[in-house]
Amino acid sequence: MAKETGETGQRWPLWPWLVLTVAGIVVTAVAAIVGTVAGSDSTEGDPPAATRVTITATQFETKTITQTVTAKPPPGPLAEFSDGLFQVGRDVQAGTYQTDGPDGSNAGGCYWSRSDARGNVIQNGVINDKGTVTVRPGERIDSAGCLPWRRAS
Repeated sequence: MAKETGETGQRWPLWPWLVLTVAGIVVTAVAAIVGTVAGSDSTEGDPPAATRVTITATQFETKTITQTVTAKPPPGPLAEFSDGLFQVGRDVQAGTYQTDGPDGSNAGGCYWSRSDARGNVIQNGVINDKGTVTVRPGERIDSAGCLPWRRAS
């Protein structure tokens, strides 16, 4: 039976590695010599080139102006909302809201959902025409792709 290449016990020749290593050293040495010769274009008697430095100084005058501003308190819960997630009682008022339907941004129509404080869905739906939803304090209302919801009561 003939021995296959790669069987256990077969030794690979070292000469290809040796040749490649020597060739790499020779190429590196030649590149270093050529780079040194090519980089020495100037003669030793030439003075160094002049360097021009431009400095621009700008002076600023500082003034302190004191103005008292009274900030308005944040608005209370709104009676109208658009797309987004809102906390009833903090962001929007509790009550019944109506919309004229989808705004065209959502291919499925106007999506809405009511959820409790933990995020568990109480009720949800998709409408393609006018719609109504009632939300209670502590709930969350989520709306996507709907025209503005306005409080009806």
